[in-house]
Amino acid sequence: MASTDETPYAGPTARDMIASHTLAAEIIARHGSGSQAIFDDDNINQLRAFVTDPAATRAALLSKLDATEDDDVAALTAKVAGSHSLVDYAVITRGTPKEALTDAEMDTLRAWFASGGGQPQGY
Repeated sequence: MASTDETPYAGPTARDMIASHTLAAEIIARHGSGSQAIFDDDNINQLRAFVTDPAATRAALLSKLDATEDDDVAALTAKVAGSHSLVDYAVITRGTPKEALTDAEMDTLRAWFASGGGQPQGY
């Protein structure tokens, strides 16, 4: 079921959230807010899998991209830009100077999911 809230998203851009290391906080704060949410249910599920097992999620994404760990991070980032999700970008940039989610943000998201956060919202 799609969200009935059709108010245009008015929050910070993905680029701003990544640069300011506020992506996790915004995901949590905006979850359940309809059009103001950062992620829909599918992306929340993908994010949950990533923070639970980053290595397995990365391996699955690399396979989907027909890529390997030896591929250049910049080339992989270019592959996911525009045609994949923000979660895919976070997976590809993990452990690089341009990572979308820091270790602290990953820990925050793990705690949020463990305490029941990220429940389906129907969108």
